[in-house]
Amino acid sequence: MKKGGLFSDKIDTTLFICVILLAISGIVTVHSAAASLSGHHRYVAVQASAYAIGLFAMICIIFFRYTYLKNLRHFIFFAGVGLLCAVLAFGKLTNGTQGWFEIGPISLQPSEIAKLCFIITLSAHLSAVKEKISRAKTLFLLFLHLLCYLAPVLLQPDFGTASVFLVIFVTEVFFAGVPVLYMFASGGILAAISPVIWHFLAPFQRQRIKTFFKPENDPLGSGYHIIQSKIAIGSGQIIGRGYMKGPQTQFGYLPEKQTDFAFSVIGEEFGFIGTIFITALLFITVYRCFDNARANTHDPFGELLCVGVGAMLMFHTVENIGMCIGIMPITGIPLPFISYGGSSVVTCFSAVGLVQSVAMRRRSVKFNI
Repeated sequence: MKKGGLFSDKIDTTLFICVILLAISGIVTVHSAAASLSGHHRYVAVQASAYAIGLFAMICIIFFRYTYLKNLRHFIFFAGVGLLCAVLAFGKLTNGTQGWFEIGPISLQPSEIAKLCFIITLSAHLSAVKEKISRAKTLFLLFLHLLCYLAPVLLQPDFGTASVFLVIFVTEVFFAGVPVLYMFASGGILAAISPVIWHFLAPFQRQRIKTFFKPENDPLGSGYHIIQSKIAIGSGQIIGRGYMKGPQTQFGYLPEKQTDFAFSVIGEEFGFIGTIFITALLFITVYRCFDNARANTHDPFGELLCVGVGAMLMFHTVENIGMCIGIMPITGIPLPFISYGGSSVVTCFSAVGLVQSVAMRRRSVKFNI
Protein backbone atom coordinates (compact mmCIF):
# COMPACT_ATOMS: atom_id res chain seq x y z
CA MET A 1 0.00 0.00 0.00
CA LYS A 2 1.24 3.47 -0.83
CA LYS A 3 2.21 5.45 2.24
CA GLY A 4 2.49 9.12 2.97
CA GLY A 5 -0.54 10.41 1.07
CA LEU A 6 -3.17 12.36 3.00
CA PHE A 7 -5.96 9.98 1.99
CA SER A 8 -3.91 6.81 1.56
CA ASP A 9 -5.33 5.32 4.74
CA LYS A 10 -9.02 4.79 5.46
CA ILE A 11 -11.21 5.81 8.35
CA ASP A 12 -12.22 3.23 10.92
CA THR A 13 -15.36 1.84 9.26
CA THR A 14 -16.43 -0.16 12.30
CA LEU A 15 -16.29 2.93 14.51
CA PHE A 16 -18.22 4.99 11.97
CA ILE A 17 -21.00 2.37 11.66
CA CYS A 18 -21.31 2.07 15.45
CA VAL A 19 -21.70 5.82 15.83
CA ILE A 20 -24.39 5.99 13.12
CA LEU A 21 -26.30 3.09 14.69
CA LEU A 22 -26.10 4.78 18.09
CA ALA A 23 -27.42 8.03 16.60
CA ILE A 24 -30.37 6.21 15.03
CA SER A 25 -31.05 4.46 18.34
CA GLY A 26 -30.84 7.79 20.11
CA ILE A 27 -33.44 9.53 17.98
CA VAL A 28 -35.76 6.51 18.34
CA THR A 29 -35.31 6.58 22.12
CA VAL A 30 -35.84 10.33 22.49
CA HIS A 31 -38.98 10.15 20.31
CA SER A 32 -40.49 7.57 22.66
CA ALA A 33 -39.24 9.17 25.88
CA ALA A 34 -40.58 12.62 24.95
CA ALA A 35 -43.92 11.36 23.58
CA SER A 36 -45.76 12.12 26.83
CA LEU A 37 -44.05 15.46 27.38
CA SER A 38 -45.36 18.86 26.36
CA GLY A 39 -43.79 19.94 23.08
CA HIS A 40 -42.41 16.48 22.35
CA HIS A 41 -41.85 17.32 18.68
CA ARG A 42 -39.42 20.01 19.78
CA TYR A 43 -37.32 17.43 21.65
CA VAL A 44 -37.08 15.28 18.55
CA ALA A 45 -36.29 18.27 16.31
CA VAL A 46 -33.55 19.55 18.65
CA GLN A 47 -31.98 16.10 18.95
CA ALA A 48 -32.13 15.51 15.19
CA SER A 49 -30.50 18.92 14.64
CA ALA A 50 -27.76 18.02 17.13
CA TYR A 51 -27.08 14.77 15.25
CA ALA A 52 -26.86 16.67 11.96
CA ILE A 53 -24.48 19.28 13.43
CA GLY A 54 -22.46 16.58 15.17
CA LEU A 55 -22.12 14.49 12.00
CA PHE A 56 -21.02 17.57 10.06
CA ALA A 57 -18.48 18.44 12.78
CA MET A 58 -17.15 14.88 12.79
CA ILE A 59 -16.64 14.86 9.03
CA CYS A 60 -14.90 18.25 9.11
CA ILE A 61 -12.56 17.07 11.88
CA ILE A 62 -11.78 13.83 10.03
CA PHE A 63 -10.40 15.80 7.09
CA PHE A 64 -8.53 18.23 9.38
CA ARG A 65 -4.98 17.08 10.06
CA TYR A 66 -5.05 16.49 13.82
CA THR A 67 -1.33 17.29 14.22
CA TYR A 68 -2.13 20.96 13.63
CA LEU A 69 -3.95 20.96 16.97
CA LYS A 70 -0.62 20.79 18.78
CA ASN A 71 0.22 24.23 17.42
CA LEU A 72 -3.15 25.51 18.67
CA ARG A 73 -2.90 23.91 22.12
CA HIS A 74 -2.42 27.19 24.02
CA PHE A 75 -5.43 28.81 22.36
CA ILE A 76 -7.52 25.66 22.95
CA PHE A 77 -6.42 25.54 26.60
CA PHE A 78 -7.50 29.11 27.35
CA ALA A 79 -10.70 28.69 25.34
CA GLY A 80 -11.72 25.63 27.36
CA VAL A 81 -10.84 27.12 30.75
CA GLY A 82 -12.35 30.46 29.70
CA LEU A 83 -15.69 28.84 28.89
CA LEU A 84 -15.78 27.13 32.27
CA CYS A 85 -15.02 30.40 34.06
CA ALA A 86 -17.52 32.35 31.97
CA VAL A 87 -20.38 30.03 32.86
CA LEU A 88 -19.65 30.63 36.55
CA ALA A 89 -20.18 34.34 35.99
CA PHE A 90 -22.97 34.37 33.42
CA GLY A 91 -24.46 30.88 33.40
CA LYS A 92 -27.91 29.74 34.44
CA LEU A 93 -28.46 27.86 37.70
CA THR A 94 -30.27 24.56 37.01
CA ASN A 95 -30.84 21.83 39.60
CA GLY A 96 -28.27 23.38 41.89
CA THR A 97 -25.55 23.59 39.22
CA GLN A 98 -24.49 26.72 37.35
CA GLY A 99 -23.34 24.99 34.20
CA TRP A 100 -25.44 26.24 31.26
CA PHE A 101 -25.62 29.26 28.99
CA GLU A 102 -29.10 30.25 27.86
CA ILE A 103 -29.01 31.78 24.38
CA GLY A 104 -32.64 32.34 23.43
CA PRO A 105 -34.26 28.89 23.20
CA ILE A 106 -30.86 27.18 23.09
CA SER A 107 -29.04 25.79 26.14
CA LEU A 108 -25.29 25.27 25.86
CA GLN A 109 -23.25 23.30 28.39
CA PRO A 110 -19.65 24.58 28.18
CA SER A 111 -18.25 21.69 30.22
CA GLU A 112 -18.99 19.32 27.31
CA ILE A 113 -16.88 21.45 24.96
CA ALA A 114 -14.24 21.78 27.68
CA LYS A 115 -13.89 17.97 27.83
CA LEU A 116 -12.75 17.98 24.22
CA CYS A 117 -10.40 20.92 24.86
CA PHE A 118 -8.94 19.06 27.84
CA ILE A 119 -8.32 15.88 25.82
CA ILE A 120 -6.49 17.86 23.13
CA THR A 121 -4.38 20.01 25.45
CA LEU A 122 -3.53 17.19 27.88
CA SER A 123 -2.53 14.93 24.97
CA ALA A 124 -0.26 17.68 23.59
CA HIS A 125 1.20 18.32 27.04
CA LEU A 126 1.90 14.63 27.71
CA SER A 127 3.37 14.00 24.27
CA ALA A 128 5.80 16.86 24.86
CA VAL A 129 7.01 15.60 28.27
CA LYS A 130 6.72 11.84 27.79
CA GLU A 131 10.47 11.26 28.11
CA LYS A 132 10.59 13.01 31.51
CA ILE A 133 7.19 11.93 32.82
CA SER A 134 8.53 10.77 36.21
CA ARG A 135 10.09 14.09 37.20
CA ALA A 136 8.47 16.00 40.06
CA LYS A 137 8.27 19.25 38.07
CA THR A 138 6.59 17.48 35.15
CA LEU A 139 4.01 15.84 37.40
CA PHE A 140 3.33 19.14 39.18
CA LEU A 141 2.67 20.96 35.89
CA LEU A 142 0.42 18.12 34.69
CA PHE A 143 -1.57 18.34 37.93
CA LEU A 144 -1.80 22.11 37.51
CA HIS A 145 -3.12 21.52 33.98
CA LEU A 146 -5.86 19.31 35.43
CA LEU A 147 -6.65 21.77 38.22
CA CYS A 148 -7.24 24.63 35.78
CA TYR A 149 -10.13 22.66 34.29
CA LEU A 150 -11.26 20.92 37.46
CA ALA A 151 -11.55 23.94 39.76
CA PRO A 152 -14.26 25.86 37.82
CA VAL A 153 -16.25 22.63 37.33
CA LEU A 154 -16.14 21.93 41.07
CA LEU A 155 -17.27 25.50 41.75
CA GLN A 156 -20.43 25.05 39.63
CA PRO A 157 -20.64 22.54 41.47
CA ASP A 158 -20.76 19.54 39.10
CA PHE A 159 -18.97 16.56 40.62
CA GLY A 160 -20.17 14.19 37.88
CA THR A 161 -18.43 16.19 35.16
CA ALA A 162 -15.41 16.67 37.43
CA SER A 163 -15.17 12.87 37.61
CA VAL A 164 -14.99 12.72 33.81
CA PHE A 165 -12.01 15.10 33.74
CA LEU A 166 -10.32 13.08 36.48
CA VAL A 167 -10.82 9.77 34.64
CA ILE A 168 -9.46 11.23 31.38
CA PHE A 169 -6.43 12.57 33.24
CA VAL A 170 -5.66 9.32 35.10
CA THR A 171 -6.09 7.20 31.95
CA GLU A 172 -3.90 9.40 29.77
CA VAL A 173 -1.05 9.78 32.28
CA PHE A 174 -1.11 6.01 32.82
CA PHE A 175 -0.75 5.39 29.08
CA ALA A 176 1.94 8.06 28.93
CA GLY A 177 4.05 6.01 31.34
CA VAL A 178 3.60 7.46 34.83
CA PRO A 179 4.86 4.83 37.32
CA VAL A 180 2.05 2.74 38.81
CA LEU A 181 3.35 3.50 42.32
CA TYR A 182 2.57 7.17 41.76
CA MET A 183 -0.97 6.25 40.70
CA PHE A 184 -1.55 4.26 43.91
CA ALA A 185 -0.09 7.07 46.00
CA SER A 186 -2.46 9.58 44.35
CA GLY A 187 -5.39 7.25 45.02
CA GLY A 188 -4.37 7.03 48.67
CA ILE A 189 -4.22 10.82 48.96
CA LEU A 190 -7.65 11.13 47.35
CA ALA A 191 -9.09 8.60 49.81
CA ALA A 192 -7.50 10.47 52.72
CA ILE A 193 -9.06 13.80 51.74
CA SER A 194 -12.49 12.33 50.93
CA PRO A 195 -13.94 13.59 54.26
CA VAL A 196 -12.93 17.11 53.23
CA ILE A 197 -14.59 16.62 49.82
CA TRP A 198 -17.75 15.40 51.57
CA HIS A 199 -17.80 18.59 53.63
CA PHE A 200 -17.90 20.74 50.49
CA LEU A 201 -20.65 18.74 48.77
CA ALA A 202 -24.00 20.45 48.38
CA PRO A 203 -26.87 18.90 50.42
CA PHE A 204 -28.54 17.41 47.34
CA GLN A 205 -25.23 15.82 46.29
CA ARG A 206 -24.76 14.23 49.71
CA GLN A 207 -28.31 12.94 49.50
CA ARG A 208 -27.61 11.35 46.10
CA ILE A 209 -24.71 9.40 47.58
CA LYS A 210 -26.79 8.26 50.57
CA THR A 211 -29.59 7.27 48.22
CA PHE A 212 -27.18 5.18 46.17
CA PHE A 213 -26.68 2.90 49.19
CA LYS A 214 -30.27 2.94 50.50
CA PRO A 215 -32.79 4.17 47.89
CA GLU A 216 -35.65 2.42 49.68
CA ASN A 217 -35.26 4.75 52.67
CA ASP A 218 -36.89 7.56 50.68
CA PRO A 219 -38.91 5.89 47.89
CA LEU A 220 -40.99 9.00 47.11
CA GLY A 221 -38.13 11.46 47.43
CA SER A 222 -34.44 11.06 46.68
CA GLY A 223 -34.78 7.33 46.03
CA TYR A 224 -37.61 7.73 43.51
CA HIS A 225 -35.42 8.04 40.42
CA ILE A 226 -33.41 4.86 40.88
CA ILE A 227 -36.40 2.81 42.05
CA GLN A 228 -38.46 3.76 38.99
CA SER A 229 -35.46 3.13 36.74
CA LYS A 230 -35.03 -0.39 38.13
CA ILE A 231 -38.74 -1.08 37.71
CA ALA A 232 -38.63 0.10 34.09
CA ILE A 233 -35.61 -2.01 33.15
CA GLY A 234 -36.83 -5.06 35.06
CA SER A 235 -40.31 -4.95 33.55
CA GLY A 236 -38.84 -5.09 30.04
CA GLN A 237 -37.60 -8.65 30.65
CA ILE A 238 -36.15 -10.29 27.51
CA ILE A 239 -37.82 -8.61 24.52
CA GLY A 240 -39.39 -5.53 26.15
CA ARG A 241 -42.88 -4.09 26.36
CA GLY A 242 -42.79 -2.80 22.81
CA TYR A 243 -41.88 0.53 21.29
CA MET A 244 -43.79 3.39 22.94
CA LYS A 245 -45.68 0.87 25.08
CA GLY A 246 -43.67 1.06 28.30
CA PRO A 247 -45.95 2.21 31.15
CA GLN A 248 -43.09 3.67 33.23
CA THR A 249 -42.02 5.77 30.25
CA GLN A 250 -45.33 6.69 28.66
CA PHE A 251 -47.27 7.39 31.88
CA GLY A 252 -44.54 9.60 33.30
CA TYR A 253 -43.40 7.50 36.26
CA LEU A 254 -39.80 7.44 35.02
CA PRO A 255 -38.18 10.88 35.64
CA GLU A 256 -35.60 12.49 33.33
CA LYS A 257 -36.40 9.73 30.86
CA GLN A 258 -35.10 11.55 27.77
CA THR A 259 -31.79 12.51 29.41
CA ASP A 260 -30.31 10.71 32.43
CA PHE A 261 -32.48 7.60 32.17
CA ALA A 262 -32.68 7.04 28.42
CA PHE A 263 -31.09 3.62 28.97
CA SER A 264 -34.03 2.72 31.23
CA VAL A 265 -36.42 3.56 28.39
CA ILE A 266 -34.52 1.18 26.14
CA GLY A 267 -34.63 -1.53 28.81
CA GLU A 268 -38.37 -1.19 29.30
CA GLU A 269 -39.39 -1.04 25.65
CA PHE A 270 -36.76 -3.29 24.04
CA GLY A 271 -35.86 -5.50 26.99
CA PHE A 272 -32.60 -7.30 27.66
CA ILE A 273 -31.98 -7.66 23.91
CA GLY A 274 -32.21 -3.90 23.40
CA THR A 275 -29.90 -3.06 26.30
CA ILE A 276 -27.32 -5.60 25.14
CA PHE A 277 -27.44 -4.15 21.62
CA ILE A 278 -26.83 -0.58 22.85
CA THR A 279 -24.20 -1.67 25.37
CA ALA A 280 -22.35 -3.66 22.70
CA LEU A 281 -22.34 -0.70 20.30
CA LEU A 282 -20.97 1.59 23.00
CA PHE A 283 -18.24 -0.79 24.10
CA ILE A 284 -17.20 -1.54 20.52
CA THR A 285 -16.95 2.23 20.03
CA VAL A 286 -14.75 2.52 23.12
CA TYR A 287 -12.64 -0.45 22.04
CA ARG A 288 -12.06 1.02 18.59
CA CYS A 289 -10.81 4.25 20.21
CA PHE A 290 -8.25 2.36 22.28
CA ASP A 291 -7.36 0.08 19.37
CA ASN A 292 -6.62 3.09 17.18
CA ALA A 293 -4.37 4.34 19.98
CA ARG A 294 -2.51 1.03 19.88
CA ALA A 295 -2.11 1.35 16.11
CA ASN A 296 -0.50 4.79 16.47
CA THR A 297 2.21 4.23 19.04
CA HIS A 298 4.64 5.90 16.61
CA ASP A 299 2.84 9.21 17.30
CA PRO A 300 2.35 9.91 21.05
CA PHE A 301 -0.02 12.83 20.40
CA GLY A 302 -2.35 10.81 18.16
CA GLU A 303 -2.15 7.85 20.52
CA LEU A 304 -3.12 9.94 23.54
CA LEU A 305 -5.95 11.68 21.66
CA CYS A 306 -7.52 8.27 21.03
CA VAL A 307 -6.92 7.22 24.65
CA GLY A 308 -8.55 10.39 25.98
CA VAL A 309 -11.64 10.00 23.80
CA GLY A 310 -11.88 6.31 24.74
CA ALA A 311 -11.62 7.14 28.45
CA MET A 312 -14.33 9.81 28.21
CA LEU A 313 -16.79 7.57 26.33
CA MET A 314 -16.01 4.60 28.58
CA PHE A 315 -16.67 6.50 31.80
CA HIS A 316 -19.87 8.05 30.44
CA THR A 317 -21.10 4.61 29.41
CA VAL A 318 -20.23 2.81 32.65
CA GLU A 319 -21.52 5.60 34.90
CA ASN A 320 -24.81 6.16 33.06
CA ILE A 321 -25.71 2.49 32.68
CA GLY A 322 -24.52 1.86 36.24
CA MET A 323 -26.75 4.53 37.73
CA CYS A 324 -29.76 3.28 35.72
CA ILE A 325 -29.40 -0.23 37.18
CA GLY A 326 -28.47 0.97 40.66
CA ILE A 327 -24.79 0.08 40.92
CA MET A 328 -23.43 3.63 40.49
CA PRO A 329 -24.55 6.91 42.11
CA ILE A 330 -26.76 9.26 40.12
CA THR A 331 -24.58 12.01 38.66
CA GLY A 332 -26.49 13.28 35.63
CA ILE A 333 -23.82 12.10 33.17
CA PRO A 334 -25.50 11.42 29.77
CA LEU A 335 -25.30 8.18 27.80
CA PRO A 336 -23.08 8.91 24.76
CA PHE A 337 -25.00 9.53 21.51
CA ILE A 338 -28.28 8.42 23.14
CA SER A 339 -29.33 10.88 25.85
CA TYR A 340 -31.12 14.08 24.85
CA GLY A 341 -28.78 17.07 24.81
CA GLY A 342 -27.18 18.92 21.93
CA SER A 343 -23.92 19.81 23.70
CA SER A 344 -23.23 16.18 24.62
CA VAL A 345 -24.15 14.82 21.18
CA VAL A 346 -21.99 17.30 19.25
CA THR A 347 -19.07 16.73 21.63
CA CYS A 348 -19.27 12.94 21.23
CA PHE A 349 -19.35 13.19 17.43
CA SER A 350 -16.45 15.66 17.46
CA ALA A 351 -14.45 13.40 19.77
CA VAL A 352 -14.95 10.45 17.43
CA GLY A 353 -13.92 12.75 14.58
CA LEU A 354 -10.56 13.21 16.33
CA VAL A 355 -10.09 9.44 16.54
CA GLN A 356 -11.03 9.07 12.88
CA SER A 357 -8.58 11.82 11.92
CA VAL A 358 -5.84 9.86 13.67
CA ALA A 359 -7.03 6.59 12.09
CA MET A 360 -7.02 8.08 8.59
CA ARG A 361 -3.37 9.01 8.92
CA ARG A 362 -2.04 5.90 10.63
CA ARG A 363 0.76 3.96 8.98
CA SER A 364 -1.11 0.68 8.70
CA VAL A 365 -4.74 -0.21 8.27
CA LYS A 366 -6.23 -2.66 10.78
CA PHE A 367 -9.44 -4.48 9.96
CA ASN A 368 -10.03 -6.45 13.14
CA ILE A 369 -12.79 -5.40 15.50
